[in-house]
Amino acid sequence: MTGLPYEECRRSWEEGRALPGDGPAVTPAYALPPFHPGHPPRSRHRRGRRAVDGALVSGVLGVLCVATLIVTVVVAATLPV
Repeated sequence: MTGLPYEECRRSWEEGRALPGDGPAVTPAYALPPFHPGHPPRSRHRRGRRAVDGALVSGVLGVLCVATLIVTVVVAATLPV
């Protein structure tokens, strides 16, 4: 075999030889997932549970930081000298 791959394919096609990919056709049944009668497929979506939004997390952390700052200032202001 000499030459570029496309030249080899063209040469084998002209000579009537089978190409490497010219095999028996694969049936689409191989693409199906296995079926087990004792275990029905589970539902992939969750019900009643919301995904946490990034803005919600950021807001909660911001409120927590502000509350911590206020508590720290109040405790520092009320300590005896």
